[in-house]
Amino acid sequence: MAHLASEVMNDSKIETERAINQAGDLDQTQRLLRQRELTLFYLQAKLKLMQIQDTKAELPLFLQWLKQHFPVPDLPEYCLVMCYPFTQECFIFHALAQPLAQSEVRLLQEQLLPRSVAVMQQDVPLLLGQHDCLSLFTGQNFAVWRVYLNYSAAQPVDVELLQQLDQALQSGFQERALQQERIQTILQQERRDFSADLHDSIAQIIGFLRLKSAQLNQQCKQQPGYAPLLEQTEELAAYTHYAYQQVRELITASRLTYQELDFFTALKKIIAEFEHQSSVAFELDNRVPQLKVSARQSVQLLYIIRESLSNVVRHAHASTAVISVKRNFTQQLHIQIADNGRGIQAGRKRPDSFGLEIMQERAERIGAVLSIRPNQPCGTCVELILDLNTGGE
Repeated sequence: MAHLASEVMNDSKIETERAINQAGDLDQTQRLLRQRELTLFYLQAKLKLMQIQDTKAELPLFLQWLKQHFPVPDLPEYCLVMCYPFTQECFIFHALAQPLAQSEVRLLQEQLLPRSVAVMQQDVPLLLGQHDCLSLFTGQNFAVWRVYLNYSAAQPVDVELLQQLDQALQSGFQERALQQERIQTILQQERRDFSADLHDSIAQIIGFLRLKSAQLNQQCKQQPGYAPLLEQTEELAAYTHYAYQQVRELITASRLTYQELDFFTALKKIIAEFEHQSSVAFELDNRVPQLKVSARQSVQLLYIIRESLSNVVRHAHASTAVISVKRNFTQQLHIQIADNGRGIQAGRKRPDSFGLEIMQERAERIGAVLSIRPNQPCGTCVELILDLNTGGE
């Protein structure tokens, strides 16, 4: 009996040790699964950030997803702040049930905006009252801050998990910026190739047609026998001249885009070009020292302005023209081209009047409103109004 009892005790000891070992293995397995779950979550967060195209529309949705899927239930109230120091703009994105108080909005804007230039990038948290702020990304044009609202170190949340989340978001914004840079590099190369192909092929052919149609029109004017064809040759010469001009403008716009000139630098080059080619005195009245428009908006605006200046030179018989750029308190951009020429003549259609239709189409592409009206006391005024709140990053 004593021997049997000893065997039972030994078997029980072995089973106990085995159970302890199995429990230890189970705990380790659970920890590994937990770590993999967290790694997968942070990777998903990073990928979602990289895929965002329209920050104003998609960042609030991302923050809502973050709030719903964070692996622990005690994530502090959270917002992202995007600061644009050169335009002095600041946008706050969150997934809160209630909007932030105006005093909190002002505090974040006033404190984070001056700290958002590249030379002031910080990797340590910044405390603003009860808000814990961290710079996630600082690029050439904007910066992104993470803000825990009314955050206290005593809150029941794993600090290491929050640090890992910050690292995932930092990596996401950095990869997103690199991805956009790569896309821009590819687009610029495509525009460069397009500009060269356009110059070497279509521009040369249309230039030849323009020359020949002008010669044909001149011959019809000089020889009475061709008088019945004069109207058609004048129209042909006008259209080929306009087509040639449009191709040249496409080439110029492509070069301006891939050379990464800002809007006003490009505008000044266009004005200088027309001043060199004509006797019209152009004046630029710029009331917006720091204008932020997307590349797409910039190209379309420059097209419209160029066409307006071309009309001044070719049709207005003007001696002066003023290009004014203003921005009102509702963030609407107003661009006016006003000349002192003979003005719009009712009932008279120019051979290239479809150019005005193209200007209208280009304005509609970027959601702008284009109007053409008589200028006072004489001449024509072209006005373009663009809502800057609809611009892209």
